Amino acid sequence: MLEISVLVAVVGGALLYLGRCVWLLLRGARGNCCGGCPLGRPKIGLADRPWGPSISKSMKAPVVFFLAGTLALSAGATQLTPKQRAGAERTAPLTVPSPAEFFSAIDKAGKPDWMSFYREPVPTTYPTRPRTALNLGALITDGYVAVEGQDGQQVKNTGKDIVALAGALGVGEDVLVRGKSIADFADQNDWFALREELEATTNEIRRAMITQRDEALASLITAGGWLRALDVGSRAAELSGEETSAGLLRQAELVGWLRDELQVLPEKSRSDSSVIQTDLALASLEQTMQETEPAEFGQKRVRAVKETAAQFIAAVAAKEP
Repeated sequence: MLEISVLVAVVGGALLYLGRCVWLLLRGARGNCCGGCPLGRPKIGLADRPWGPSISKSMKAPVVFFLAGTLALSAGATQLTPKQRAGAERTAPLTVPSPAEFFSAIDKAGKPDWMSFYREPVPTTYPTRPRTALNLGALITDGYVAVEGQDGQQVKNTGKDIVALAGALGVGEDVLVRGKSIADFADQNDWFALREELEATTNEIRRAMITQRDEALASLITAGGWLRALDVGSRAAELSGEETSAGLLRQAELVGWLRDELQVLPEKSRSDSSVIQTDLALASLEQTMQETEPAEFGQKRVRAVKETAAQFIAAVAAKEP
């Protein structure tokens, strides 16, 4: 009876999880918010849900439930141990919304010139794996910028560099097919599919990193991607001068979650200079975003976000002297 009950739990959890994924995909295909957007609704009509740890929990329950059932079936147990539960919940960030939603909100608020945010080509080799991971995350965000600019050639160029950096981390084989798909969709000017493919590429790389027990690199990929997104978003807000665009930068919960991701890494990973540098940048951003006076997110704070994010991205991308 116990095995039958566990089997029912596994199947039920799987069906709930897959049903939610299909529902989110269908909503996205209709041009609506996916329900996991990192931005608030009041100013621009996105999902009425704040970004932060509460969002990742929206997908965490079915994932943990499904994993719990699977492990219980294989081990003959009725529940996860605390250690197993913690490990299962670490898979939840794979469902974190991408910077594409952030950029979509920026585009609705001010219609910036996305091509003006392009960077010079960055190196595809770095002396350490953490720096490579940070730059890979930033490069994936560059892909989203090119998609917003509807620049197919730039998307393809970025896609090649993404595959190269992924290869330097030992997961190039995992994303080769994704790289080809990115190029194909760019030739077809299928911008919606490109956003989906870039997000899938990120998740593919993160899964491979976690499988290799490189959780630190997986966290740094996410941090690098969002720091580059804040770099672009702050420049867009500064150029537009609009309160709505500036308000989109108030992402203290997001930045706090990114810092939490770094804090749970093994001590050896936390002591790496790139991890320390990332945490310092995030701490500075969190302080800027948490200040309550003045109430609005004014140009002073916009510039503070821009300076912190831009300096970080430039430092980690720079060639070694």
